[in-house]
Amino acid sequence: MALLTSKLRYLLLFYAVFQAAQFGLRWKSYDISPKQFKTIAGKAAAAPTISQSISTLTSGMRTYYEPIMPSHFEWHAIQLGGLTLRMYPMLTAFTEFAAAFSAPFPTSGRPGLHWANTTCTVLKGKVSRFNDGTQDETSENFASGAAFRHGQFESHVYSFEKDTYVACYGRGFLPLSSTVHVTSGISLGEPLSVIQFYMKQAYNYWNNLSHTLYRVFQHYKARATGEL
Repeated sequence: MALLTSKLRYLLLFYAVFQAAQFGLRWKSYDISPKQFKTIAGKAAAAPTISQSISTLTSGMRTYYEPIMPSHFEWHAIQLGGLTLRMYPMLTAFTEFAAAFSAPFPTSGRPGLHWANTTCTVLKGKVSRFNDGTQDETSENFASGAAFRHGQFESHVYSFEKDTYVACYGRGFLPLSSTVHVTSGISLGEPLSVIQFYMKQAYNYWNNLSHTLYRVFQHYKARATGEL
């Protein structure tokens, strides 16, 4: 009986923490507008070549979000539940991200459950997916220019054709999503690539955090001086 009471106490604590985090994620302010990101990604998808698509995507992001963008963009290897991809991060923070993904060769897998809502636009190529939570055996297919949404805690099997490029923006508790990358990399014998990725992204986390702290400081400074 005592053991059951202890487990129930922990379950209630977990539920309370989860609801508090959900409330915080719902009401916190974010740096990037999903609608604006989708517009930028749509223009990138219309470019004639993939190099021009990536250039349009990054220049569009810098136009609106230069202060929080890293000074240098580069591709990184990333494993997501069987999906062997490359990632081109443009914003990596604890509660939102913006990135492009590419599949140099055909790949498929289940990227896992994520505590985030993500919207993606296919820049080039084709993405197919199957929803694990439905009895319908029909897969969804998204070609160049098409957009799709991966909701919080949804489970899909994804398939990327060769030379597929996708631009995604997501909001949520993103540290949980990193577990998929970490465990997938380790299981495939690539722990060093995972360490290298997060070492290089540490600057991006710090850049975003310092920008947020500066903005908060300016807000309260303006209130203290009567400007607000």
